[in-house]
Amino acid sequence: MLPIELIMMEPDEVEQALALPGASRFRDFEAVSEAWHPEIVFTSALERFRAGELWFWCAPRLFLLSSVNRIIGSGCLKHSPQDGAIEIGCGVAEGYRGRNYATRGVERLVAEGFSRPEVTAITAETAVWNIASQRVLEKASFVRTGTRVDSEDGPVILWRRGRMVGQETR
Repeated sequence: MLPIELIMMEPDEVEQALALPGASRFRDFEAVSEAWHPEIVFTSALERFRAGELWFWCAPRLFLLSSVNRIIGSGCLKHSPQDGAIEIGCGVAEGYRGRNYATRGVERLVAEGFSRPEVTAITAETAVWNIASQRVLEKASFVRTGTRVDSEDGPVILWRRGRMVGQETR
């Protein structure tokens, strides 16, 4: 069993998180303060949902370190499938980096994405200077597909992982 479990937040929980930024608890779990999504992720999730997108594609996911019942990071699907592809984003609290938790969280996001038959590929982006995030994606079987310049983040590396042979949907 992977030590990271995904917890999909509900719309009312996202609204509450926006009202109480940096909360130290979520449901019955302790939450490390840096584990929460940036406010823009919560806001975007609610805007997308209110515009008619299915909650599955909008919902922020929290990374639960099951051995200690602690929220240590978070991830999201940045959009519903476009030509069969979705993009993921994630982060892990600083005190939990370098221990494969980010890789396990990415693997959970990948499994969740590929649980839907319409998803044929998963993409991600990393800043060119963020070697740790690049390594996480490499360990999760993503391959580099190019680069681009982002207006906010500067130069980024583009990553992609296709559905693997025998990878079944749930």
